[in-house]
Amino acid sequence: MTTSSRPRLTTTSYALLGLLALQPWTAYELTQQMRRSLHYIWPKSESLLYTEPKKLVEAGLAEVTHQRRGDRTRAQYHITPEGRRALEEWLDTEPATPLFEIEAMLRVIFADQGTPEQLVRSLRSTAAWAEGELARARPQIETYLATGGPFPERLHLIALIVGFYSELFDLIRRFFGEAADLAEKWDATTGVPADDHLRAMLERALRLAEPADGEGG
Repeated sequence: MTTSSRPRLTTTSYALLGLLALQPWTAYELTQQMRRSLHYIWPKSESLLYTEPKKLVEAGLAEVTHQRRGDRTRAQYHITPEGRRALEEWLDTEPATPLFEIEAMLRVIFADQGTPEQLVRSLRSTAAWAEGELARARPQIETYLATGGPFPERLHLIALIVGFYSELFDLIRRFFGEAADLAEKWDATTGVPADDHLRAMLERALRLAEPADGEGG
């Protein structure tokens, strides 16, 4: 199948091709591995992850074999040479623009329609979520350091992913916690003066928005 005749693939298609490039998986194993390693990078519903491998087979990018285990037969998916070519071509394209969905921030922008208590609750809830995610990741990170995990030959890539999301969760934990501390002192969500803390936040944002050394001429 040529590139022009290949059906349009989604980013999820390529995510599954990437996993199949590592080793064969059953649909259940693919779902578990997506949950383990790609949950934050590319979260998708499990129902989609069960149907997507069949689309890859129909497109000639994967093939399926059936294994008998006791009274049950399970389908195992393998990447094809055409699937590897499709994955290589995708890796050579520009990535899509990142998208961020943080509901607590949506509540911040409309917080002047509610109370400080509601805002503080939202902020602390999100900070607690980030705290929990860091705690949940700890055993997995310890495994990476001790044994390299299930794919030790890929630890250099895993370290980049873990490093980024740990920094992100730490930022969310700290920022939302500090923002909650500020909002807790407000009597209302309207008419709040821009005090030293809020001005410092804007000034830091301005510094961060400046071009990095060597950029912008």
